[in-house]
Order: sequence, then C-alpha cells, then structure tokens
Amino acid sequence: MSVSPAPVVSPSLLVSIAATPWLVAIVTLNTASGLLEQLGLASEEIFRGDRLPVLHLPVSESSSTDRNPS
Repeated sequence: MSVSPAPVVSPSLLVSIAATPWLVAIVTLNTASGLLEQLGLASEEIFRGDRLPVLHLPVSESSSTDRNPS
C-alpha cells in the first residue's frame, strides 16, 4: 500500500492567499465608489443655480409690434 505524500502547502493557506486579492479589490472598489459619490455631490454644489452670479443681459428695445412689414 502506497501512502500519498502530504501536500507541500495546506489547501486552507492556498484559499486564504487566493481570497486576499479579492477582499482588497472589494474594499478598494467600495472606497472608490464612496469617493466618486462625494465628488459628484461636491460638483453639484458648485454648479447649483443659487450660487452662480446673476447676469444682467441688455434688453433689446425693438419688439415684434414695432417691426414694419415689408
């Protein structure tokens, strides 16, 4: 009867090594998502209408009733 040799590296160690990049990626994507959401909210605050200056445009003195039909 032959006895199979013990594995060099335990399977649980291999699983933990393989899971580490996935966990790092999930945490990184979650953090990046939160930062992008905060950036979007900040850009909305910048471009809100109540914070933009009021532009006083010149009003044209000619109206549609003053035109001469030709």
